Amino acid sequence: MKNTLIKGQKILIHAYKHNGEIYRSWDYAIVLEETKNYLILVNEAVIVTEVNGRKWKTHEPAIWFFSKNRWYNIISMLKDNGIHYYCNIASPFTCDGKAIKFIDYDIDIKVFPDGYTKILDLKEFSRNKINWNYPENLQNIIWSEIERLKIQIKDKDDLFHEKTVLNHWNNYQINFK
Repeated sequence: MKNTLIKGQKILIHAYKHNGEIYRSWDYAIVLEETKNYLILVNEAVIVTEVNGRKWKTHEPAIWFFSKNRWYNIISMLKDNGIHYYCNIASPFTCDGKAIKFIDYDIDIKVFPDGYTKILDLKEFSRNKINWNYPENLQNIIWSEIERLKIQIKDKDDLFHEKTVLNHWNNYQINFK
């Protein structure tokens, strides 16, 4: 990452599609921590703007893990009935000091508190891989990352462990709220 981020800093988040067009943005997230492998952010009651101009507010607080080397980012949503995970298959992020940017590659994995997983947006992926001519090596990366995430989810790997998410949430409440 070229620009150094500071703990407690508010930063925009921009999601793009493969064709280079922005399709969704979050007004801000707060930088919690940066590790060797992840940039960890938090957001709570944030305005999200869709490409069509529709705006909505997030309903629950979330810890957002942006992988520095893998093709995904994970939103861990703290809901009343437990932690829900939303795994975006996406390019590794970039940062220009003002915004975190990534390319969303359509497929998502939703993980419920009981461990049930659901793969979302396969039709969108099938459409976009043709419309935007996803190269074969990119498609291989996407499927490889999905398989990797499925193993991490099954094994309740670090990011999918409730204690990890709650530790970051407590850190935010103590130090930044």
